[in-house]
Amino acid sequence: IPTIAQRKLESSADILHEIKKLNVLGKALYIAAHPDDENTRLIAWLENERLVETAYLSLTRGDGGQNLIGAEKGDAMGVLRTQELLEARKEDGADQFFSRAVDFGYSKTADETLEIWDREAILGDVVYTIRKFKPDVIITRFPPDERGGHGHHTASSLLAEEAFRLASDPKAFPDQLDKVETWQAKRLLWDVYWWNTKLRDEAIASGGIIEVNIGEYNPLLGLSYSEIAADGRSQHKSQGFGSARSRGNKTEYLKHTLGKEANKHLFEDINTSWSRVNDSENIENTISEIISTYKLEDPSASVPKLVTLYQSMQKLKNNYYVSEKLEAVKRLIKASAGIYVEALTEKYNYVSGDTLAGNFSIISRSEIPFTLKKVSPKLDSSFQTINLVTNENLSFSFKFKLDGGISQPYWLQNKPYDEIITNNEGLRAQAENKKILQVNYTLSLNGIDIPFNEPIDYKYTDRVDGELHRDVIISPEITVNLSEKVYLFTTESGQQIDLILESNTAISQANLAVKVPEAWEAEPSNIALNFEEAGIQKSISIFLTPPDNPSVGDLSFELNGEPALSVQRIDYPHIKPQILFPDAKAKVVKLDLQKQLNKIGYIIGSGDDVAQSLKQVGFQVSSFHADELPVKDLSQFETIIVGIRAYNTEESMKNGNAILNKFVEDGGNVIVQYNTNRGLVTEEIGPYSYHISRNRVTKEDALPTFLAPNHPLLNRPNKITLKDFDGWVQERGLYFADEWDEHYETILEWNDPDESPQAGSILVSNYGKGHFIFTGISFFRQLPAGVPGAYRLLTNMISYGK
Repeated sequence: IPTIAQRKLESSADILHEIKKLNVLGKALYIAAHPDDENTRLIAWLENERLVETAYLSLTRGDGGQNLIGAEKGDAMGVLRTQELLEARKEDGADQFFSRAVDFGYSKTADETLEIWDREAILGDVVYTIRKFKPDVIITRFPPDERGGHGHHTASSLLAEEAFRLASDPKAFPDQLDKVETWQAKRLLWDVYWWNTKLRDEAIASGGIIEVNIGEYNPLLGLSYSEIAADGRSQHKSQGFGSARSRGNKTEYLKHTLGKEANKHLFEDINTSWSRVNDSENIENTISEIISTYKLEDPSASVPKLVTLYQSMQKLKNNYYVSEKLEAVKRLIKASAGIYVEALTEKYNYVSGDTLAGNFSIISRSEIPFTLKKVSPKLDSSFQTINLVTNENLSFSFKFKLDGGISQPYWLQNKPYDEIITNNEGLRAQAENKKILQVNYTLSLNGIDIPFNEPIDYKYTDRVDGELHRDVIISPEITVNLSEKVYLFTTESGQQIDLILESNTAISQANLAVKVPEAWEAEPSNIALNFEEAGIQKSISIFLTPPDNPSVGDLSFELNGEPALSVQRIDYPHIKPQILFPDAKAKVVKLDLQKQLNKIGYIIGSGDDVAQSLKQVGFQVSSFHADELPVKDLSQFETIIVGIRAYNTEESMKNGNAILNKFVEDGGNVIVQYNTNRGLVTEEIGPYSYHISRNRVTKEDALPTFLAPNHPLLNRPNKITLKDFDGWVQERGLYFADEWDEHYETILEWNDPDESPQAGSILVSNYGKGHFIFTGISFFRQLPAGVPGAYRLLTNMISYGK
């Protein structure tokens, strides 16, 4: 499995550190459920102190998680968190793998998780990863029982344990064996929670514990493993996991689960030397000699021996150890010789059929007399086999004909996963797509030819951030973006739907067909298009008329008879820019909605689409940040809504709460949406106390019981019935209150299967002349998904007492 995220070799010390890894043939695989579940300290220690090749298998890409830095959800969230994991691996140097499991949000039981995931399919992915990566030691983040605290967590360990047993069985998933071999890891251990001292102490007392000091200092890297880990952990920015570097000894406790139990050392009774490979007696000695004679002030002095090592390793019978170490030696040869290679395009965006043009350049910044030859695709006519001259840059042009499909993350293609990985050998378990093209070339020294490849890339310069890189992509010829993801109609009147069309190539003639649900009408229904060149944007509009009765459906489009695609860009400073091409469609909803007021203030939290969704149904919403509260004229609003997690992310809410209480006392309404109970900027939220728990209802179809059926929240201006709770997505709500002051009323209760009813999803109190409402209901998911009942219920909250 190729390594995508690698630590950069930017210093002589980095190179020596990597050379030392050549003499270690051990592997460790860490398994958990989500991005950010991994123990970055242990991974950093395994990869850089124990020098074993280490990988993290995250079963999901975190697509059901929250987003602290933006509005991405679902598939886009999974892409963002995938890239965050790759950035984390660039810090610690480990590999990164995934299964096909979808993060569908919080799950309370492993049974529910494995039913939704398709247990057999995900188990097959874990078995495949073990067989391909061939770890000696497997480590789970969670125990395989209720102590995992989340159904996904528990399921990840259950699957890891079963896969540990099955990976060596040729009768298990035999269809994999034409691509991978069976494999038996030596042992599996549980990485006992360091943050839960009670569980940790219980686990230690039960025996079978290996202790590891993961706080050691690496003088070559100039960092402790805790410092490296903090830098990796801090890449999970969308989850708010920025971490301070720490220093000093830190003991990790690993509890034996399966396989041969170790008494003292994690890799006890595991041969991690070159004697694992037949006829390799001289390899270990050669590597040891390179290490002992290495010159920190002149890494290039080791290049001739590294090239000889490469030649010696080539003569060995090829297996997974040899092939991986050969690639590592090649990387070290380039780094030690100060060779830098680029294959850069003139632009990053192409369409299928385009000719991709660019420049291949190479420079050797040492005295080692390398020769460049055998470059493909064939470079321009000026190229010939040529000797590299110290510190002189060579540059040649190249051209490719592009004939591939669009650049969509492979797991998001509109095809079954098994079909995708069957037709794209090597993608299974991988973090991201392969680069679309590469330049192959050979460097020769003393008659020894060494083949290399350089993925084609796009480099650009930002006036603030300097040199930046992004992937070269193949785009659709035209993308169609709608101004909204959901269009809501509260009357029989139609509304204008605005589209932005963008060309990625010149198109003389195309037809855009509008597809609407039954009983809806679009005018026009067909639109002729032409674009003179690439990069042109055009705005067009259609007029959409709803039916008389409530209706929910999809508005979609076809370009020349094929489903049209939109474009979604994900761009944050800590990851490479990402581009997705989801289907060009939006949900259209005709709903029965009555309102009693219009003007709302919305305090921006960690990022949600609630304010925009409310504008869709005719509310006048003014959004502002919490630090504006002291100077904002709040009297212009009848109701103020606090965005999700504002009490987690906005320091100004420490004082803002008192301002909002005064607003309520003077006759206003305040609605506070969910906050996590970890990391609150203040415990004082609302006029009366309540305690935010981790309680939630994860079944989106859990039936509510109306505790106060005559309460205005359930009756005015919209009569709320059980039908209003149909069609919800992912969950009912999260971080409900579990204790509250007697001034609060509860309105409804619900629960997941086999659990007690929970009434803390809505708390209502009168205070002075106004009203305060706390709600853990996930309106931030339901409104952007166009759930009619969620709009009706939130509208009642907005209108309460008016």
